[in-house]
Amino acid sequence: MQWRELATTVGGMAPLIGSALGGPAGAAVGQLAAKALGVAATPDAVAQALGDPDAAIKLQQLENDHQQTLTRMVLEAESVRLSEVNKTMRAEAASNDAYVRRWRPTFGYLTAIAWVIQCVAIAWSIVATPEQAGVVAQAVTALTPMWGVALAMLGINATCRSRDKQVAAGQQPSGFMDAVVKRVGG
Repeated sequence: MQWRELATTVGGMAPLIGSALGGPAGAAVGQLAAKALGVAATPDAVAQALGDPDAAIKLQQLENDHQQTLTRMVLEAESVRLSEVNKTMRAEAASNDAYVRRWRPTFGYLTAIAWVIQCVAIAWSIVATPEQAGVVAQAVTALTPMWGVALAMLGINATCRSRDKQVAAGQQPSGFMDAVVKRVGG
């Protein structure tokens, strides 16, 4: 067992400790949790100790005692992750391969085309066979998760493209996590 495997379980008792366990400082935070629970500093020992009814109280106390440090660790890990994502996006934008540079706009156009085709097909099927309108409505409802994923990706792509444009214009993009890091980090 690894520390990150305990992140969800511990996160239910002490959210900051759970978040930190899932990050790069997981082993250090795991050792703190083990000490607070009075067990060996191994993921297995901590996992077993989580069955104790007092475990949640001990972990919450640990989190309260080290809240600022744990918050900083979680934010630093998220900043590193976002930095890596941004490096990848910059590499895509600078790529000489046309497809790598244009995959986001291509996805947007294809999503829009698929949306139009689907809307026309739905309208046509209802007009052509109105007695099947209920079945068509159920089929459209079944497609909701698929469109949820596709439109979420489209939204992320649009946001990332806007950020790419800001960087290309020499501006420093800022988002929610940047504001949180600046506020907490000083």
